[in-house]
Amino acid sequence: MAVAAQAAVLNSPPQAAVNAAAAVNPIRYWKEASGGAYTNGSWSGGASITLAVASHAGNTTADAALLRQIRYTIIGGNEPCANGGYPAQHELHVTGMFAIVKKTPRIWDQLTAAEKGRIDLIMKATFIGCAFTTSNNNPYLSSQRTLDGDSNLGRDWNPNYREGMLGGVLVGMTYFGGPTAGEAILNGYNHAEFVAQINAAGLTNIHKTFNSRAAGVAAAPTGTEIQNAVRNYKYYNSGLADYSGIYNALVTNTYGANVNPGLNNGVGKADSTGKLGGMLVSGASTLPNPGAAGMLLEFASSDGNGPRSSLLYAYDGYRPHQTNQLVLIIGGLWQKGSAVANNAVARMKVGNADLAYKIGKGYVDYAKGKSINQTDLVKNSFGSAYVMPLWTDVLLPYHNSVTPPPDPDPTLDTDGDGTPDVIAIRVQCGI
Repeated sequence: MAVAAQAAVLNSPPQAAVNAAAAVNPIRYWKEASGGAYTNGSWSGGASITLAVASHAGNTTADAALLRQIRYTIIGGNEPCANGGYPAQHELHVTGMFAIVKKTPRIWDQLTAAEKGRIDLIMKATFIGCAFTTSNNNPYLSSQRTLDGDSNLGRDWNPNYREGMLGGVLVGMTYFGGPTAGEAILNGYNHAEFVAQINAAGLTNIHKTFNSRAAGVAAAPTGTEIQNAVRNYKYYNSGLADYSGIYNALVTNTYGANVNPGLNNGVGKADSTGKLGGMLVSGASTLPNPGAAGMLLEFASSDGNGPRSSLLYAYDGYRPHQTNQLVLIIGGLWQKGSAVANNAVARMKVGNADLAYKIGKGYVDYAKGKSINQTDLVKNSFGSAYVMPLWTDVLLPYHNSVTPPPDPDPTLDTDGDGTPDVIAIRVQCGI
């Protein structure tokens, strides 16, 4: 029997995390930003999610900074570029925020109809972009490209790609109200009409992306190709009605390794200079849960230069996955107690504890054929002070709580005596 999805009551992140998030400058997006992520927040992103979760939980100290980020994001030239590729992982910092805020009446009701309309356009753009790049109907699956013609992507690439691209589908679907509403958006997509709408709204980043082919970018898909790709959407065997299947594909991959202390059982691998990487700095002998399923895949993955074991890349899978799960929970689509949810929670308990342990003990990355210790970078520059409490203080307590049984069916009459069971029980108990 299917387990019903339920809206959740979540804790606020601790005040220190909220204060740290509120002190971060607003994240901005534009295509010319260095590094290929189309943003200034590829390192520090995530503050907006912490603020949104805090406000949703009733912590009003987050409200002013949250509203500042919302209104900054909807200014043309600041909004996500929505190409559906590598930058999607970073766009979750605001698309996830919008999905959470829409379920937070105290914040949502402070926005004007015009502001909400701009958010709708941004969310539709990121939803379409990610649906295009992950759809079975994409005509470029054998050699993928984004809406603006970029070829640096693959729907089955490492977690930092998958979590953003498929996460963009899950978050967009949730924002618009669930699978049925999401399918209506995708199946009714009219490229020419949408390009005209975003142009009229002055959303210049999105317009540049969606107008790429018309502007002469030969590698960009045509409007017809985009329409055909997103209609009747499926990612392998899962359409939006099976969003839990899409989510399960994400969590099983992102948390898809068994706990170990590093490459070659913690001995590490030497790069061309002889420096060892892919290993703990200390604490290998006391590593918790050795051999358990759920370690973040990027501690045991590969790239174009061979094996990869990276704290930095592991964090880049953990952070967007956490946002995707928070949105499903707050959006009322998380099926607590289901096989998918139980699998996810079991893996995340193992993997997130392992991540925290390796940050604490120090980890030397091995990635792209080079060894480098980036522990301090992850600790101090990647927002861990406000991102990681979303697990320890918000999600973990939620997952550990007991879900109450659903309210009884007020019409159920098991013995057929004409008196509903719920009334009969009250009579018998004198209540």
